[in-house]
Amino acid sequence: MASKQPAHGSSAQSKEIHVDLVAEGISGYRGPHHALAVVSVDANSALRIEISAANELDWQLDARIVDGSVEIGRIFCEGDSVHDDDVPNWVERVAGVVGERLDGGP
Repeated sequence: MASKQPAHGSSAQSKEIHVDLVAEGISGYRGPHHALAVVSVDANSALRIEISAANELDWQLDARIVDGSVEIGRIFCEGDSVHDDDVPNWVERVAGVVGERLDGGP
C-alpha cells in the first residue's frame, strides 16, 4: 500500500489499511462490516491509529507495536479521552489486525 502525505508534521509517515471486518471474523450483526485505519508514525516512533467505519464514531488510538501486537496507550473517541472499558470490541480487534499487518502478516 502506498503511503499518504504526512499527517502529523513533515517527519510523520501514514499508511491506510482497509479492514474487511466480516472476512476477519470481527463483525457481529450490529457492528460495521468495513473499517479504514489510518496509521501514522512520527520521527519518535509514536504510533497513531485512526479508525473510522460507516455509521460509527471515529476512534483514535495512541499505541506502539510490541512483539508483533498493538499495545494501546491512550484512546480517544471523536477527540475525547475514553476509558478502556468503553471501547467497542470491534475497535480493539481492528487495532489487532492493524498490528498484524504492520508486522508483515496477511
